[in-house]
Amino acid sequence: MMQHVKTFFFVIVTCLMYACSTTSNLPEGETLYTGVNRIDYLEEGRQKAKSSKKDTTGVIMAIAKTVERVDKMFQGTAAKLSQPDDEKKEDDVSKSERKINASALATASEEVNAVLEYAPNNPLFGSAYYRTPFPFGLWAYNKYVNKTGKFQKWMFKSFASDPVLITTVNPDTRVKVATNTLHNYGYFHGNVKYNIDYNRNKRKAKISYDVTPGRVFCLDSINYVGYSPVEDSLIRQSSSKSLLRSGDPFNVINLTGEQSRLEKLFRNEGYYFYQASNSTYRADTLMKPYKVQLIMFPSANIRNRAKHRWYMGDTYINISKQTADTTFKSFDIRNVHFQYQGKKIPLRPIVWFQSIAHRSGRLYRQTDQENTQSALSSLGVFSQYNLTYMPRDTSQTCDTLDLYINATMDRPYTTDLEMNVTEKNANRIGPGLSLNIQRKNAFRGAEFLNWKLYGSYEWRTRNENAKSSDLFNSYEVGTQFSVDFSHIVFPGINRRTFRFPTATSFSISADWMNRAQYFNLFSLGTKVTYSWHKNKTTRHELIPFSLSYDKLIRSSVEFDSIMRENPALFTSMRDRFVPSMQYTFTYQSAPHHRNPVWWQISVKEAGNITSACYAIGGKSFNEKDKHLLSNPFAQYLKLTTELHNNFKISQNTRLVTRLAAGIVYSYGNSDVAPYSDQFFVGGANSVRAFTIRSIGPGHYTTEKTKYSYMDQTGDIKLEANIEYRFPLFGSLQGAVFLDAGNVWLLREDEKRPGGKFKLSRFFNDLAVGTGAGLRYDLEFLVLRFDLGIAIHDPADTHKSGYYNINKFKDGLALHFAIGYPF
Repeated sequence: MMQHVKTFFFVIVTCLMYACSTTSNLPEGETLYTGVNRIDYLEEGRQKAKSSKKDTTGVIMAIAKTVERVDKMFQGTAAKLSQPDDEKKEDDVSKSERKINASALATASEEVNAVLEYAPNNPLFGSAYYRTPFPFGLWAYNKYVNKTGKFQKWMFKSFASDPVLITTVNPDTRVKVATNTLHNYGYFHGNVKYNIDYNRNKRKAKISYDVTPGRVFCLDSINYVGYSPVEDSLIRQSSSKSLLRSGDPFNVINLTGEQSRLEKLFRNEGYYFYQASNSTYRADTLMKPYKVQLIMFPSANIRNRAKHRWYMGDTYINISKQTADTTFKSFDIRNVHFQYQGKKIPLRPIVWFQSIAHRSGRLYRQTDQENTQSALSSLGVFSQYNLTYMPRDTSQTCDTLDLYINATMDRPYTTDLEMNVTEKNANRIGPGLSLNIQRKNAFRGAEFLNWKLYGSYEWRTRNENAKSSDLFNSYEVGTQFSVDFSHIVFPGINRRTFRFPTATSFSISADWMNRAQYFNLFSLGTKVTYSWHKNKTTRHELIPFSLSYDKLIRSSVEFDSIMRENPALFTSMRDRFVPSMQYTFTYQSAPHHRNPVWWQISVKEAGNITSACYAIGGKSFNEKDKHLLSNPFAQYLKLTTELHNNFKISQNTRLVTRLAAGIVYSYGNSDVAPYSDQFFVGGANSVRAFTIRSIGPGHYTTEKTKYSYMDQTGDIKLEANIEYRFPLFGSLQGAVFLDAGNVWLLREDEKRPGGKFKLSRFFNDLAVGTGAGLRYDLEFLVLRFDLGIAIHDPADTHKSGYYNINKFKDGLALHFAIGYPF
C-alpha cells in the first residue's frame, strides 16, 4: 500500500512540475535565453556562411562602456590600422609564426570566451552551456508574475527569478566587445559573429558564436622617445625588465603593464607624481605586413610636478584611540611630530621609527612607501591607518614632500571560540572546543599576549569489546601561552638593527591526553622563535631553543603488550626530553609570476648541545643512556625539503608538481627518533591511492590491524606528485593526478623486515597511484573530492607483475578535503 502511495505522489509531483511553463508570461516579443550553443574558432578564409541575426534591443551598460573605452584608446593612442595589400598566404607562414599565433590565441580565446559565455537561468555550476533540469525560479516567475494575491506575491518575491532574455544578453554588444578583445591581443583583422538558434518552442533560444581571429600582429621595433636624460637613462638601465620585446604578439595588456612598470621605475627614483598614463604609445602597422612598429613617449599633458624628483621632509603622526577621552598631546623628535590621544602615547616612538622606511632629506621611493605600509600592517595594532604625501608648499621650486600618517588603534582584546568535530582512523569520533584570548599592544610596543585553552573528547563508533558504560572513552585538554614581539628580542640587538619585518615569539604549552583503557600522557613544552623576511619572496624562521617533555603517567596491560611488539612505538612513548633547534627557509615566487615556485627546506637537531655538555664533563658524545633531569633525551638530526612548481598551460589550466624528501638520523643517545618526528606517506595530501600511514617502510608487509599504522613510519621519505588541473564548467574544476612515494629505515629492524633503504629496490619500493578528482571553488575555500587508484603496492600482495593489486576495488581510496593537496 505504501509503495502505491509513493508512486502516486511521484506521478502527481512530476505532472505538476511539467505543467509549469518557463515562457508563458515572458514580456511581449521576448525570447528566453537558454545558454551558449557553441563557440567556434574558424581559420581565415574558411568561415561559415553568413549567420542570420535577430535584431535585439537593450544595452548592457558595463559592456557598452568597455567598448567605448577600447574605441577611444585606439583612436587616441594608436595609429589607424589598415589591412596591408600584400597579405601572405597561409602556406607562407613559418612554423615559428604558427607557434606564436597559437600561443597568443590560447590567451586571447580565454578573454573572448569570458565575454561571450553568459550564464542562463539555473546554470549548472555557473556554466554558460548547461542548465539544471528544474528551473524553479523560472516556474515561479511565470506562475506568479501577474498575480495580485498576498500568498501569490509572497511566492513571487520568495522564489521567482527574473528570466534571462536574449535582449538581456545583448549579443550585438557582446560580439563588438569580443572583436575589440581580439584587437587588444593583436588580431587586428579578427571579427566575431553570432547566430540565434531557436528551440522548438520559438520563445526559447541558444546563441552560437563564430570567431575568426585571423593572424596575429607581432612587435617589430620598440623605441622610447621624448623622455628627459634622467628618465631615458633609467629606461635604458632597466631594459632587460621591459615587458615589450621584438617578436612578441602585440598585446594591450603588456602595453598597460609597461606603462605601470615605467611608473614604478620613475617613482622609485623620486618622481612621486609620475603616473602610468604619463606614458603613451603609437603603433604603426603599415610598414611591414603583420608587424607593429611601436613608439613609447611622454603624454602631452603631464603636470610640472611629475617632471622632477621629490625629497622627503618631515613626518606628522596622528594617533587616535577608540575611547571617550578626547584630550590630545603632542611632542617632536627631530623631524617627526607626534600627536596622540590619552595620557601616554599608545605606540612608543621607537616602533614608528622602525616601521617608517623614509628618511628626511632622501629621495622619495615607492619601495620605501610599500615597506612602510607593510611594516605598519604587520604590527596588527591598528583598526585603520592611511599615509598621505603632500608638497611642503605650492611654489614651482618646491621639491619636498611631508608625510602625514593618521592611525586609529584597534580594540585591545579579541576573543575567538572554535568548535569542531573530528573522526579518527581508530573508529573514534568526537567534538573539540578551543578558546583563544589575545591582548594587543600589551606593553605599547606592538606586543601580543596570546592564551589558548582547548579540549576534546572522543567515543568509539564500534564497541571493540569495551564496557557498555564506557561511553566517555578519551579526552584531551591543554593550554598554550605566548608573547609575540614585532622585532628581534635578543641582547645587543635593538629595534633599528634590521630594516625589514622581524618577529619574536616566546611560548609555553601543556597537554594532558587520556586514552581510555590504554594510557595517560602528559606533555610540557617551551620554545623561542625568531622570524624575518627581507623581501616578499623569502622568509626565515629560527628556533634557537625548544624543549619538550613527555611523561607517560599510566599505561594499561593491553597497551604495554602493543609497545613490546613495536619497539619504535615504545621508544617514542617513553618518558623523555627533546631539546632541539630548528631553522626553516621558505621561498615563494612573486604573485605575478607566470609559473610560480614554492620551496621550503628545514634543518632540525635535537640533543647535540646537551651531549656536548656531557662531553665536556667527560662522557663520550656517542655514549648511551645519558639523562636530562633524570630522564633520557633524544638525539638526532632531521632534514626536510619540499618543492612545488605551478606551470601555467593556458589561462585556466595548470600542471602542478611537488617533490618532497626528508631524512632523520638518530645517533648518540638515541637509536630511534620520536614518533612525531618520523615520516609517513598516504592520505588525502600525499599518495592518494593509499590511506594515511598504510605504506612502508620499504616493502615491509604488516598484519592489517587497527594498530598496524603505528609500524608504518620511517627515517627516510621520498614523494613525488603531478596533477593536471582544468576547468569543467562554472566554478567546478577537474584534476587528474599521479602520485608516488614511500618511507624507509636507515637501519635494519628485525621487527620490520624489508624496511631498510636499498638503492637496488628503489623503484619497486615506490608506492604508485593515479586517479581523478573534482574541485569546487567557493572563492573563500575549495572543496575537493579525489578518487585514488592504486597501481603498485611495494608490500607483498601475493600477486606477480608491477600492477599487484589483488582486487581493483581494494585499490580505491576516496578522499574529501578542504583546499588543494599542494
